[in-house]
Amino acid sequence: MKSVLSVEIETYEKNKPKLLKESNGKFVLIKEKEIINVFDTYADAVKVGIDKFGNKPFLVKKILEIEPTQNFTSNLIRIKAECLQ
Repeated sequence: MKSVLSVEIETYEKNKPKLLKESNGKFVLIKEKEIINVFDTYADAVKVGIDKFGNKPFLVKKILEIEPTQNFTSNLIRIKAECLQ
């Protein structure tokens, strides 16, 4: 089973060389296999996505040659679990 945004991520990767050349550092709005537009800000891209698609999945991604590392902290850090002791 594919993840919710797998088609959009594939579309981004397929078009990444062109996006980097033309819009490096900007934000791309993608719905399924279609690049909707490129925006200067994340907020503008999200607003258009919500206006066009409502509460349906779409991808807003910053166009970067090297993807930054994502760090997530669990909200369970302070929970004592027997398996962690």
